[in-house]
Amino acid sequence: MKKVSLVVVLALLFMPAVAGAFDYKAWLPMLPRTLGGMVPSGEPDGMNMEMGGQKWSSLNQEYKSRDGKRTAQLSIVAGQMAPQVQGFQGMAAMKMNMETSDQVMKTVNVSGKNAMLMWDKKDKSGTLTIPIKKDMVMVLTLEPTRRASELTSLAQQIPIARFGYVR
Repeated sequence: MKKVSLVVVLALLFMPAVAGAFDYKAWLPMLPRTLGGMVPSGEPDGMNMEMGGQKWSSLNQEYKSRDGKRTAQLSIVAGQMAPQVQGFQGMAAMKMNMETSDQVMKTVNVSGKNAMLMWDKKDKSGTLTIPIKKDMVMVLTLEPTRRASELTSLAQQIPIARFGYVR
């Protein structure tokens, strides 16, 4: 009896996310409680949007260190026409790797996925965009960051694959 009830509850929980397009509310339980020792700063901010027949969703959560000197922003974005998805697809198609005295842009492996890392050495900030599915990306920003590897290390703490199972 308990097994049947659990199946029914899970089906009802995920039904709104499966019917139609993406639903950011289905991703809420998957957000990390802590990220690199940082705790959530405020409530998550989500949005489901439809425009011109296209649908996309996003969920954002900010994390801060206890002393307030370091912040991370975790965003999940899904939908073929979502600007972050289109931007990633364009950069990934070019397979661009670049380094200057101030910036690094390169393809890195995160949890078996080819992600795009952008690190501003001068501003000590970085962004890592990780594909979850064809039309879904995770964007992680970190400030300050002294090395690009801090972003990839932080990303390893996120249950990236779990986000791909929910729509």
